[in-house]
Amino acid sequence: MSRTGGTALVHGEAGVRIHFTRADLARTHLAHGADVMWEVINSLQALQGTYGRNALTGWRRAVRHALHHDGLARPVRQRLFPLAPDAAYYPDLLTPPEGTLGLNEAVEVILSTPRRRLRTEFALLAGHAGAGAWLVDLGMGRTAALRELGDLLHAYHRLSIAPIWSLIRACADSDLALRWQTLLDGGVDALLGGFHPMMRWQPPVLHVLSHPSDREIHLGGRGLTLIPSYFCRKHPVTIFDSALPQVVVYPMSHTPGPSHRGPGLERLLGETRAAVLRAVGGGGTTGKLAKRVGVSPTTISHHTAILRDAGLVITRREAATAVHTLTLLGLALLSSQEVSRARCTLLATAAQPTTRSTRTP
Repeated sequence: MSRTGGTALVHGEAGVRIHFTRADLARTHLAHGADVMWEVINSLQALQGTYGRNALTGWRRAVRHALHHDGLARPVRQRLFPLAPDAAYYPDLLTPPEGTLGLNEAVEVILSTPRRRLRTEFALLAGHAGAGAWLVDLGMGRTAALRELGDLLHAYHRLSIAPIWSLIRACADSDLALRWQTLLDGGVDALLGGFHPMMRWQPPVLHVLSHPSDREIHLGGRGLTLIPSYFCRKHPVTIFDSALPQVVVYPMSHTPGPSHRGPGLERLLGETRAAVLRAVGGGGTTGKLAKRVGVSPTTISHHTAILRDAGLVITRREAATAVHTLTLLGLALLSSQEVSRARCTLLATAAQPTTRSTRTP
């Protein structure tokens, strides 16, 4: 995806500048939902970084535990991290358009990439930490390396993305419903203008202000696809190869954290157990959770045992102390309470009759 460049600055301003023609405006559209490969690749970068602490700390903790439990921590670190470093470049071939269809379809396309493209795109990773024989084997299109890549992508997805996929889709649907309403009311100009402050629309140029690259992208009539991403956090991301269909992947709104209380969780678990689950969202020992909730340590042990059996909580022993954290399922359950309400509100708003703009791009 878009990483580096050497073009001159426009008015002294760094970042990516995307140039539109009238044809491009007519062909600019929103994705229909979340893209699984963008989530896989962006999440690999997030797993290596520390940004998005409020939104991603619980996810990082749960994924690292799951990877260690399944013996995948080292393969992910040694194989997948070098392919998607927390840096300005990773290969475009890892995020094919088929990611909107599902993981199986996307991985099949990745593994069938022509060798010339494999060699070209993986060669640009040379010099990153972990680059070596693995990248050489992939660049040569060797069957064993490609098979291992496919297996690892499936395994990583199973542990990191699949448990919260419903949450990711709900967040994407909520974000897209709001942006569709903006498009219906004000046209493409309003849609592109609505991405401020992460992007600034100054017709006919869309400025991706915080992007680490410094380059120009001329769409040339191809249009642009706008894709929301749960794990895209620092800045919108673009395609590196200017000859490919162009996309901008932007950070979608995350849900409020576990401190946001709603009645749904209480009805499902009961008031005390729901409070314990929320308390576990911040992590802590049995004693700390007891103080946080205002109950006895015995009560905490009782409820965390039930939540652990339900797959919502992980408990690990540190000497004589029990430390409790959420699983991905527990994290998704907490977050989904607010997502569901936001999604219903936005979809209801989008369905209301409005006075639509008759402007054409």
